[in-house]
Amino acid sequence: MYNAGLGIKRFQIIQQDGTAAAVNTMANSDDIRNVLERINSIQKTLEELTGRLRRGPILLKIQENNICKQQDKLDKANEELQRLKSAAKQKELEAAASDQALAKRKQQLLESKSNKEYSALQMQIKADEQARSVLDDEAFEVIEKAEKFAETLPPLETELKKLQDVFNATKEKFLKEKPGIEGQIAEYAADLHQEEVKLPREFHEVYDRLVRSTGGAESLAVVAGQKFCGGCNQQVPINSLAQIMAKKPVQCSSCARLLYLPPDFEFDKG
Repeated sequence: MYNAGLGIKRFQIIQQDGTAAAVNTMANSDDIRNVLERINSIQKTLEELTGRLRRGPILLKIQENNICKQQDKLDKANEELQRLKSAAKQKELEAAASDQALAKRKQQLLESKSNKEYSALQMQIKADEQARSVLDDEAFEVIEKAEKFAETLPPLETELKKLQDVFNATKEKFLKEKPGIEGQIAEYAADLHQEEVKLPREFHEVYDRLVRSTGGAESLAVVAGQKFCGGCNQQVPINSLAQIMAKKPVQCSSCARLLYLPPDFEFDKG
């Protein structure tokens, strides 16, 4: 939120160089209502501009976090895929070792020297073949699982690329707009300073205090609907309206904003 401290300092300098009388008689040439209205309008514009300036980095940070989260998903998916591939490879190695063992036992079967040894080898070969069949099923299951899981990676990669493109476009747009926004802020800040120094002393004291506590845009409010505070919508007492018309600084009793009247205000004692 914009801080009018620089404008306050400028006012104090004017007070010190002996021209305070010229400033404080402003109401004779430029109605206080008009000054307060312009200040409020500039403050709101400054708040909108500074808000845009703040939102840029915030939005970029959010998008950057989304990219990190998506990258983390992709990394974990790749790790899982590698795990599945390693498991499939291990099954292939186990199958190769099983084939070698079977080949060895079959050779031993041919070289057996007794019926007892021959029968024992036949039983072992049968058990090994059954184990080999189970191993094939397990290997097929792991390989199929790895292939199906691999299909989940392209969508994750596509989403990551989309998020990166959005981030780059947002960053490019913000960097392009930033100098212009900063230039507008400087121009409106200068306009605000010019209006601030027009405030009579009694208004300036209230205004300075409110700016320090609220930051600027929440320091003033127009009287809406002929009798309501435009900031908090609380009713403004008749005696307060009369004081405002008499060009006295009046604050809303509810939100403490410094009040000013709209151009079409009509005082209604009833």
